[in-house]
Amino acid sequence: MPASPSPGLGRVITYLNPDALHPDAYVRGVVSGSHVVDPETGRSWVPVLLPNGSTTVLDTVNILRVQEADQDGNSKV
Repeated sequence: MPASPSPGLGRVITYLNPDALHPDAYVRGVVSGSHVVDPETGRSWVPVLLPNGSTTVLDTVNILRVQEADQDGNSKV
């Protein structure tokens, strides 16, 4: 299975929260590093900086939206 496309460093993303016990179904964060590919599944994972300052590693299949970048490659917020 080919790896899913991964958003670039610094891109603002909205994703489906995989934590069923969390009160928010959709969460925003900023991609904080390069993706890695799980060798067994072929899925891409990216580190994401969350609004509360913590970091999580997210399966890219959960990403619903990636903010468009401006001409310098920065996300428009």
